[in-house]
Amino acid sequence: MKSFYKNKLIIFLIFIIAFLFRIYGLNWDDNNHLHPDERFLTMVVNDIKLPSSFSEYLNTDISPLNPYNYPQYQFFVYGTFPLFLTKIFAVLFHLDDYNHITLLGRVLSAFFDSGNVILLYFIAKKFLKSYYIFLPSLFYTFLVIPLQLSHFFAVDTFLTFFILLTFTLFSYNLFPLAFFAFGIALSCKISALYFIPIILLFLIKNKNLKSIFYCQISILAFRIFQPYAFTNIFKINPLFIDNLKTLANFSGSDIYYPPGVQWINRLLFLDSSVNLVVWGLGLVFSLPLLFLIFRFFIKPKIKFNLIFIISFWIILLFIYQSLQFAHTMRYYLPVYPFICLIFVTLLSQFKLKKFIIILILILNIFYALAFLSIYSRPNSRIQASNWINQYIPQGSVLSSEYWDDALPLGYSDYENISLPLFDPDTPEKWEKINHSLEEIDYIIMSSNRLWASIPRVSEKYPLASEFYRNLFAEKLNFKKFKEFNSYPGFSLSFLKSCLYLGPTNYPGIKNTWFSVDNNCSYPGIYFRDDTSEEAFTVYDHPKVLIFERK
Repeated sequence: MKSFYKNKLIIFLIFIIAFLFRIYGLNWDDNNHLHPDERFLTMVVNDIKLPSSFSEYLNTDISPLNPYNYPQYQFFVYGTFPLFLTKIFAVLFHLDDYNHITLLGRVLSAFFDSGNVILLYFIAKKFLKSYYIFLPSLFYTFLVIPLQLSHFFAVDTFLTFFILLTFTLFSYNLFPLAFFAFGIALSCKISALYFIPIILLFLIKNKNLKSIFYCQISILAFRIFQPYAFTNIFKINPLFIDNLKTLANFSGSDIYYPPGVQWINRLLFLDSSVNLVVWGLGLVFSLPLLFLIFRFFIKPKIKFNLIFIISFWIILLFIYQSLQFAHTMRYYLPVYPFICLIFVTLLSQFKLKKFIIILILILNIFYALAFLSIYSRPNSRIQASNWINQYIPQGSVLSSEYWDDALPLGYSDYENISLPLFDPDTPEKWEKINHSLEEIDYIIMSSNRLWASIPRVSEKYPLASEFYRNLFAEKLNFKKFKEFNSYPGFSLSFLKSCLYLGPTNYPGIKNTWFSVDNNCSYPGIYFRDDTSEEAFTVYDHPKVLIFERK
């Protein structure tokens, strides 16, 4: 009995630590709404209204909670469960306004992601013993991608929680509840459909294929929590299907869709592997994991049990997502808890000494703290905005890049000219841009969205690529004037400079693994993540560059 209460106390403390890490610096953008998906979801939650009855809630045509009933949201492809939950809490706690909705959504995102540590504990109890049952929860607590995505009001953390809850309930043979949880997962994000093969494996493992009829519970849950995917009781809403088809059409190397440019010419599997191993998991976690996997494959011993199903899910999702044109890091979040289970299983199987396990855990905490440091100082766009307002004369003409945030943030007296560099390279485009460049006093790039992606596909953007090369080489009428960044690392006040470690794709730096900046705002030691996937940096810690007319 004492052991029972002791275990519950330990896992509760781990949950508290996970939650505190996830809400640290939660208002990281100071209410400037710098995450575009989050910004859209906040707008939707702010505009929709709670229905007066359950029948009105289910009525797609008249429900005030239905985004499709608002002309500005005719394109909507997100799951509705996270939005509805946020709206309910916003109304209950009188937080139903634009800024508070974002912060409330982030708190809920952090809460659900923290809930994964509890689910991991119950799964680990099925096949691990001793202190190993807590290790999956501990390692997940300090993984960077879950920490980062918990700071955003988006659907990925909700999806991951309900996928893991579905797995947990299946592992305890609670099939009706598991199918209900899966229905909620679908109403967080339709990509939960990828989990269906895992459900079938559970049914085969338990020799209980008849339980497939419980799928009706999933359909019912999806009908309740994503009601506007339907037009009547169970007739699919054609607008919902058309929106999903439109979203699929945004992908492809021949499409001039700005967020898709970064994915052109990426090496399948290799690109995903690097982002997962180096940035998502972190080398301090992934290197020991890869070593243990190598040892396992020398003498593999795996039975058709939970470990087999966990491994199959990781491989399935990784292969599927890696084959997609857009394979952003957040799409892999649903396998992160399962990777922790595999990692600890291998630690247990090879009986690594406790001090080695403790060392790996400490290094992971170190990496997590380094990443969390980006939330301990102003976002680099906010730093740049404050500097612009203070040092650039009012009335100056500033540029921004189409599809990226214009600086300074908020209201200002500066004239802003947007440069449509993501448009196809036509003579008309460059006639307009060249005319604009004659008027601009300062070129301001608020992230690497364009300069890190367009030159990679010079065959698609020959003139735009040449423009960026000439700009960084200072061959145009502009010179680099100021840079703002906010890399993961540690601010050390006793240092006079910033020491940057790690690779960079920034043009003009010869030493790509080490550099010193004597004019930075926060002296310390930092780890550059310029070469990571775009979304890993551009929301909460982008590099801002300012070029001044010569």
